[in-house]
Amino acid sequence: MTSMTGLRPPTRRRAFAALAAALVLLGGSCGKRTAPMRALTKSTRLEGFSAFNDTTASGIGQGVAMSSAALQSASDSSPDVLVSPTRLPSGQPDALDARKIIRNGALDLLVTDVGQSIEKIGSIVKSAGGFVEKSTQSNSGSHSASVTVRIPAARLDQVITQVKALATTVDRESVEARDVTREYIDLDARLRNAQAEEAQYLQILKRATTIKDTLDVTEKLSDVRGRIEQMQGEMKFLTSQIDLSTLGISLHAEADETVAGIHWRPLRQAKVAVNEMVSGLADWVDSVVAFFINLPLIAVWLFSVVFLVVVAVRLVRFLWRRFGPKTTWSFFRRGPTPSPEQKSG
Repeated sequence: MTSMTGLRPPTRRRAFAALAAALVLLGGSCGKRTAPMRALTKSTRLEGFSAFNDTTASGIGQGVAMSSAALQSASDSSPDVLVSPTRLPSGQPDALDARKIIRNGALDLLVTDVGQSIEKIGSIVKSAGGFVEKSTQSNSGSHSASVTVRIPAARLDQVITQVKALATTVDRESVEARDVTREYIDLDARLRNAQAEEAQYLQILKRATTIKDTLDVTEKLSDVRGRIEQMQGEMKFLTSQIDLSTLGISLHAEADETVAGIHWRPLRQAKVAVNEMVSGLADWVDSVVAFFINLPLIAVWLFSVVFLVVVAVRLVRFLWRRFGPKTTWSFFRRGPTPSPEQKSG
């Protein structure tokens, strides 16, 4: 076979041209063949990814649909499993659509008879669907009382109006409102997520085959149930604060004796003065006792302050003598007093 080096120059050029043309044709045919393959591979990947997404979505939908059934079956078999709260019937608005407001009020009233007023307040609150949470009375100086009631939030204004009608004078009235919609929605979302997580752990627990897997899933499930119970308690407390308003009522008895149209209560004033005197004497005795008990501590502090002052003075004198100016002033000199003859001479 004749080598390329043994060919003549024209023949060699023709051979190189033919070789280049063959390479170009070969590259074009390969590109045409690989292009459909690449397109097919790309479409196959896209179809596979779409199928994977469809499968994942369907699996998630099935998991969500199975959550309620899994929780129901698990609660039947084990009383410790928490079942998700029931949904509202159709036709009723969702609780999250309305704003969540906590409304509380306070009244300071002057009444004729404190005891009768307390009884009437109890009747008013009971008819409104509420209850008396706390009631205290005091007879020191004058008859007074403090009543705390819980009533439905929708009837707070009505109860305030009825209670004010029992008083001769309304000294103070206040109503405050606090919007907790954001807190309620956030707590409800975290509770739903925890319940969905519990349902998933229940499904995994059913498929567990080894003791180790069962123990791991049980531990996770116990932790989730603890968080669910805590959030359910917070939700219950927040809901009670929203549904029931708190109304604090302070009652004071009105004086019976009047002099020239002025309520004159010298006996009450004397009792108040005696109470103040006794309170002042008690404070003085407490101060004296505290002084004598803390006397050693006071002595230690006094000694420490005096010691630090002496040390500071000595240090300043030492530094002044060591590094201060050496000039001696005349009035600091100590010498013999000159005699009158020396002064005259």
